[in-house]
Amino acid sequence: MNRRHVIAAAALAIGLAGVVAGCSSSHDSKGSQGSFALRLGATGTPAAGTAPSILADGDDALSHLKGAVITISGIEARSSDGSWVPVETGLPADVDVMSIMKGGTAATLPADLLPDGDYDTLGLRITAVRLALPNDATLAIAPPGTGWTVRIPVNFSIVAGQSTVVALNLRGPDSFQSFDGRFEFDPEFEVVGVEHH
Repeated sequence: MNRRHVIAAAALAIGLAGVVAGCSSSHDSKGSQGSFALRLGATGTPAAGTAPSILADGDDALSHLKGAVITISGIEARSSDGSWVPVETGLPADVDVMSIMKGGTAATLPADLLPDGDYDTLGLRITAVRLALPNDATLAIAPPGTGWTVRIPVNFSIVAGQSTVVALNLRGPDSFQSFDGRFEFDPEFEVVGVEHH
């Protein structure tokens, strides 16, 4: 290999190294970071035993459901400077809303690292809702556009070496509704609290 080919090969190797470095996690070069996790609960009373077979407007839609699973495909946090920082670990994540309601528990999504600082809003994007009816039939609620996007005002801080957990509840009766004989989904969340460990 002549000298010109050696120089060209070295330049190509350096260029590829730069591209690979640029493709690594967007959190890598943001300095000091702390752990962030989202804990999701749900409120409401799911169907017990035999649910009514006819869905009418104004009914408690949950009483007609045996199961409900939502898919969270995006989470981001707005920092105090107004920029949005994506949470990248563990998504998309399926959350079995009815199991959470029945068990009085919560689902904790995998933790990710966020830059140190103060945050004032969480953004969630839900891209799928799958329902199970008492007769074991299943159906999906078509999302609007690329999904349901929810902005939730909540103040929390990320500190290096500490874990921050934001706990939310999906308000079941407000989120699952019936209209014109069909199910609709309009997610409503409430902040339960913020924990620092």
